[in-house]
Amino acid sequence: MPVLKPNEAMIEQAAARGRKIGLLATFAPTLASMPQEFPASVKIVPKLAEGALAALDRGDRGEHDRLVAEASRDVRDCDLIALAQYSMAPAAALVAEATRRPVLTTPDSAVTKLKQML
Repeated sequence: MPVLKPNEAMIEQAAARGRKIGLLATFAPTLASMPQEFPASVKIVPKLAEGALAALDRGDRGEHDRLVAEASRDVRDCDLIALAQYSMAPAAALVAEATRRPVLTTPDSAVTKLKQML
């Protein structure tokens, strides 16, 4: 049974599809650690979705997703947007609509890679 690191497949997929990647997170320490996981050839444009994690902690998925989409509008001139946490995946369609860019999520990328491996 293959096993992947949490962000492995999304990082691979993002690096294969773009050279400038918007990286959205709801947890600030992610933006300190995750960019180093990308290849050096990729430029990361980090953005924190302020207040989104607190909204999710309160059980307000709608507000979380709205704040993630709102933050994504600040990530300009990127080839694609990568959502750093699994919990952000439900906001992908809103982010795609707000940015008019392809959006990658960690669970979708992991499923795609595992299907290829199996």
